[in-house]
Amino acid sequence: MTNPKSKVPPKGPTKKKKKNANNPNASPNSSSGNKPQQAKPTPASIHTTNTQPKRKAQRARAPPIQSQEEYADLLLAAQSLDEQERVSELMECARYGEVDAVRAILQVWDATDDDTTHKDDGGSDRADATDDAGHAERKLVNSTDSTGTTPLHKAAANGHLSAVSLLLSRGALHTRNESGNTPLHWAAGAGKAEVCFLLLDHFDALSNECAEESSASSTRVTRTGVKPLDVLQKNSFGRSALTEGFASGDTKTVEVLLNHDSAEEERLIGGLNRQEVDTEECDNHSAVADSQDSKEDSKNGIIHEFDFRKGLECDHDEKDNDKSVIIRELPIAHPDNPFGQTPSDDTTGLSIWCASLVMARWLSSPAMSSRLCNKHILELGAGCAVPSLAAMTYAHPASVTISDLNPDTMENIRYNIGLNPTNNCEVKACSIDWEDQQTYPDKKMDFVICSDCIYQKEIVPFLKKVVMGTLKKPSGEAQTNNDDNIGDDNDSGPSFLYVAPEGGRDGLPEFISAMKSHGFTRVLEEVAPESYRENPLKSGDEEDCFLHFHELVSTTYVLYEFRRC
Repeated sequence: MTNPKSKVPPKGPTKKKKKNANNPNASPNSSSGNKPQQAKPTPASIHTTNTQPKRKAQRARAPPIQSQEEYADLLLAAQSLDEQERVSELMECARYGEVDAVRAILQVWDATDDDTTHKDDGGSDRADATDDAGHAERKLVNSTDSTGTTPLHKAAANGHLSAVSLLLSRGALHTRNESGNTPLHWAAGAGKAEVCFLLLDHFDALSNECAEESSASSTRVTRTGVKPLDVLQKNSFGRSALTEGFASGDTKTVEVLLNHDSAEEERLIGGLNRQEVDTEECDNHSAVADSQDSKEDSKNGIIHEFDFRKGLECDHDEKDNDKSVIIRELPIAHPDNPFGQTPSDDTTGLSIWCASLVMARWLSSPAMSSRLCNKHILELGAGCAVPSLAAMTYAHPASVTISDLNPDTMENIRYNIGLNPTNNCEVKACSIDWEDQQTYPDKKMDFVICSDCIYQKEIVPFLKKVVMGTLKKPSGEAQTNNDDNIGDDNDSGPSFLYVAPEGGRDGLPEFISAMKSHGFTRVLEEVAPESYRENPLKSGDEEDCFLHFHELVSTTYVLYEFRRC
């Protein structure tokens, strides 16, 4: 056999190492970032489903022999290999994509009864030689090295599509190595989209065949136990193939993984069938103290526990630093048209937007929380109410009013209020139609907050109207200078706080201009600190953070403050 070591430098992974949990290199650049100006962006947790008719999955088929003459020599060389050499040569040939060498080793040393009836000429017949679900007779193709890595791992990691096809057609299993990584993990992490598709499609086809055979005549010997691959299956470090795909930065790889049935929206948001909040933590929150209630939450949505003080320099109140915010988010109704025909039909607030997480970090910071203490706060377009409940938890305001318009969103806001202790703060949910001043709360506010709600120019006059109609007027003699005073450290006066992605939002320049011309001074416009975009989950689970909030690390957010003068 030829020794590929002498021809190609090593490049395939030998053992997957744990990545730094705070490593920003794992950002899913391929699936996030700024969206077109004329369309409101999809929340990070929405999974867009392909509406095209689904094709039938197909087994992998062995590629044709490249050279019959050379293949005859490879067969002779393979016959001289001892047991240890067979494994090592197969591993290396798979690693470097030497398809005919892999084929020769397997034909000589991994033959089954099928090989007596199926000519191994590299054609499509070999695909039909796949045996029972376990492929127990085929031992060499599923041999492992000292780390539990198989030839399929090696070929998949290096993107050798033909070698992967051949191994699968010869009965290669999709197994985990000692680090819990599967061939799909490695292919996804390396951004090998075609290999990912082939792996998923092959095992989908085998699973479908098993299902068909199990429903056929009981006199037939059927294969059992073949299951489709799961793109959310985690390795020993808590990372799934989908997470690895995001980290690769390859758009096509992410698309392939997200389009698989195992990444459907119900699993990503509401169908994980696990309780997201530890039961001991739930005992501290009356609304989720009952385990049965928590199971219902898992059926209808997913509950996140956030620690917005994590990673911030907070030494002024140690008790507050240990607190967390509990939020339920729900699958967005009608994700193909979540905005509906009227503002009250808009269901995008059922999901958590990454801009709201940045706002929550901002409000929870020591500098801002000290300004919010004993103040009256209103959140507009609150959605899941993350920022306002963070302010309630860490800043000790006098009151928090949380508003939106869609009935389902309002119901979820009330639910989320119940998940969190109020800390003697007056908290209420309020349905506000920005166009209808009669829906505004009677009490004027010290702070009005809003996250990423400007995405069309037509929204500007309504947002300006509701801000002016709900924010207090400054006490004392009003200032007449409406010029920007960015960097002014005077924190007095009623303020409107806003967070949005940098660029890409139609209407934001018009809103800034409108606020200046109607008695507001822009006192702050700065890029949010890196710490505001770190994983806010109390568990620190990078897998969950990538699945639900992958835009957080890959998007730049800007903090704005407009002060009424």
